[in-house]
Amino acid sequence: MKKNRKEIVKRQKKAREKARQKRQVRKVRPMPAFMERPPISQAAAPQGFMAVSSSQAMIKYAEPLMETNAGDINELNRRMELASSLWNLSISRQKNEQREYSHWMGKVKAGVKKVLDLDGAERDRYIEKMIERQVYLFPEEIQPAKPSLFMHMRKEVSYLIPPFDNGRIRFRVEAAIPPDEEDLRLIEKIEALDDHIRRGGDYDDYEELALAVEDESKDRFRNWLIAKGFEDNPEEYVYCPELYLTFLYRYMHEDIVVLKSVSSQYLREFFEDFLLRKMICNKPVEYLYWPPALKLFYQFLNEKGYLSANETDRFLGELEEMGKRFQEIVQERYR
Repeated sequence: MKKNRKEIVKRQKKAREKARQKRQVRKVRPMPAFMERPPISQAAAPQGFMAVSSSQAMIKYAEPLMETNAGDINELNRRMELASSLWNLSISRQKNEQREYSHWMGKVKAGVKKVLDLDGAERDRYIEKMIERQVYLFPEEIQPAKPSLFMHMRKEVSYLIPPFDNGRIRFRVEAAIPPDEEDLRLIEKIEALDDHIRRGGDYDDYEELALAVEDESKDRFRNWLIAKGFEDNPEEYVYCPELYLTFLYRYMHEDIVVLKSVSSQYLREFFEDFLLRKMICNKPVEYLYWPPALKLFYQFLNEKGYLSANETDRFLGELEEMGKRFQEIVQERYR
């Protein structure tokens, strides 16, 4: 699980660097009504299928191309470009669009040769296998009507997902650990980020600060868990808050949302939609780490001086209830 999360985080950061644009952070951000579309957890799908985002669909489809680690971001991009061409080739066959099929077949043959060094009969077998994979996972006749933000993906296996064992959350050190200089610098950055949200500012400065908070939070959170004598494996938890911080600070919301004042509405949006759309776990049971990880993260922020005891208790209570609901959602989605 640790490797999977690291790989995803690394790819997201590379994509952000390429897409970075200068724009202003506004105090009130123009957005449609809260979750105008249904959350992905409520999107209906035919029996034996589940609703997934288009990016999840592509990542799942491209798995055979990712069986060996890419050497660098350029190699990763070449593989994803080939996966996209194979996808379009498969769609054109399903729709019986001969002209499109011929166009994409030319691109795919060249791509398979360049990226995988396959030619002749071996190349043709690989292409046919990938066409069959797309047709099997995403049959055209059961896809939702356009426009739709989701696709229907076949469930290859079913999972019996047990409840998360909260008995794993134990510390050998019960006393609070006062913040050190690095902790205090992190809290200062989070508060500066909150101030950016409330008052507005240059987006480049804001994004640089948000990325720093994501990176440093992970490291300081890990150190805190170790110092507290956390009895489970810290690496199973330290990557979870990063996606939560991304959701809070780098996605637009109707309201002003900061780490210490996340309403129940936005907690639901994170768990019932954002997390399930943005994260692909090796095993569905791994999703269940997020509620306890965020509870631990808020305890960490309390000990370091960002949150009051009352604020912390509110989050712990809401995350406890949300965790129960989220567990039911994951069990239903993957059964």
